[in-house]
Amino acid sequence: MKMLLIILLMSFCWPPHTVLKEKWLIEKESNLYFEGRTNISNFRCGITSYLRPDTVCFCREDASKAILGIKGGLLIDINGFECQQPYMNKDLRKALKAKECPLMKIALLSIGNFTGNVPHVKGKVAITLAGVTRLLDVDYTVQPIDENNLRLYGRQQVLFADFDLTPPRKMAGLVKVEQQIDVNFMLALRLLK
Repeated sequence: MKMLLIILLMSFCWPPHTVLKEKWLIEKESNLYFEGRTNISNFRCGITSYLRPDTVCFCREDASKAILGIKGGLLIDINGFECQQPYMNKDLRKALKAKECPLMKIALLSIGNFTGNVPHVKGKVAITLAGVTRLLDVDYTVQPIDENNLRLYGRQQVLFADFDLTPPRKMAGLVKVEQQIDVNFMLALRLLK
């Protein structure tokens, strides 16, 4: 009798719901770039097309379509970053330890429930760079293109020191890159059916 009562109470506390899993392909036009400053000028480095066949999975509640979770992410070859100032390419790759750890990993951990009325949501990512992983809050903007395509924009400020890295220096330290960089990404996502 006691067991039957517990089962009945549990059914009222945790109603069953169906979870839908949506797989989204990260399209080639996705990009990632970061902007930084030196004591002389600003610079921008980035990857303008994403060539890996990665996917992102949204888990939604069937009835309300509310997002319960997100899984997936990106693997980015640091040697693929190109800077607007060519002399920065080599220095940046050296500062990011591209020879020892050539891949930067961005794991999408959570995202708020976005709708047509609420395109700006918060989320969490785990970024691994030069062998160091940091959990970061991210502001996302979600732009639906149609029912099978959407764009996910994200932006976050980080410091070289967050990843135990030293910013590049040039000409015996006369040109110094500041600690803070602004990381921006756009994921073009297509629903896989």
